Amino acid sequence: MKRQSFDFFGSVLLEVRGDGGRSTQQFYTMFDHFAVDDPEREPDIVVERTTEEPDLEAVLGDPSDYYGWTGDRFVVRNGSNFMMVEPGWDHIYVSPNWEPFLATYPVEFRIRQELAKEGRALIHASGIELDGETTLFPAWRGGGKTNTLLSLLREGAGYLSDDRLWVGTDGTALGYPLSVNLQPYNIRSFPEIEVGNDDLQDYVRDEVSQFIEVNMNASDGVVQKVVSFLNERFLQEKGREFTDVSAVFPGSKHIPESTVDNVVALRAAPNRNHVVIEEMSPEEMVTEVDAISYYEWNEVLMEYFLAYDALCPGPSFADQLDDVIEAEEDALREVFEDVDTYQAWIPRTADWKEDGIDREVVNRIESLSTREQSQTAD
Repeated sequence: MKRQSFDFFGSVLLEVRGDGGRSTQQFYTMFDHFAVDDPEREPDIVVERTTEEPDLEAVLGDPSDYYGWTGDRFVVRNGSNFMMVEPGWDHIYVSPNWEPFLATYPVEFRIRQELAKEGRALIHASGIELDGETTLFPAWRGGGKTNTLLSLLREGAGYLSDDRLWVGTDGTALGYPLSVNLQPYNIRSFPEIEVGNDDLQDYVRDEVSQFIEVNMNASDGVVQKVVSFLNERFLQEKGREFTDVSAVFPGSKHIPESTVDNVVALRAAPNRNHVVIEEMSPEEMVTEVDAISYYEWNEVLMEYFLAYDALCPGPSFADQLDDVIEAEEDALREVFEDVDTYQAWIPRTADWKEDGIDREVVNRIESLSTREQSQTAD
């Protein structure tokens, strides 16, 4: 059985066991930066591939979509795929094609618990260092984090992360360099990125997906909505490419830790043609980041933990999640009070290069440094 350990900031040691299927393979790919050989201690948490079907004593939900209890393991079932958890969430079993992110969230919850003790919070953001200044870009899914990162990397920026990272009350951000999840629109906007297709079928799938994305408006009618849904579900999802940032831009430098200067919340703006950056209050930024975290992982975790608490004896994990969320909010509030906070309106366009959005993003971010210098002089 394949095994690999991952050490997260010296706080949490994860071991992934098994191969074959998406459920464990994505862990190996995403967390490659944190891989360690021959760790000197036992893992804090284990994710293991399994084909063992759960034998249930109790079920909450429908026959093929439910939470369950076997007597010694908590079960989350979604169709033919499932996740089983030993009490305490220290050992997670996943069927071969269980959605990997749904196992990633409880793993990251363990990291969040430990780093919250140090005054750190996980945020859904990309982060870069350019011209001596570090800027973070919290955003909702599809808000432009990856394209913003790629635009700035092309200008020579160093990177902390593409998708999420950790901020602390000491004013620093910890890099969390997970592999980049490139979508067809990312590749189209940055033609220097070369992602090969495995075969003719993959090539046709990507070309059809791009055509639908550019020419179909999901708000036009029922047919358009159905086509857009099918494109997202069966074409774009198949085209996901996880790759290391340094492989996309070989000259880019990973920044493991940096002092935060600016935080710019990205918002998709379908009716705008140009990038606009405006000031945003620290409290508004806290609310924005809280909402994003709820959408990205806290909602899923709370549902898991409430069902777990209902079925499994022992300490409440829903209460533990509440404690972490509260600690992270306190940390975010302190961090954002001491940095410059903005919101950026980003035109929603399929090709950033053709429409010049990549250049506008770079110019607006570079102008933040000039603005800060001007305010300091005044």
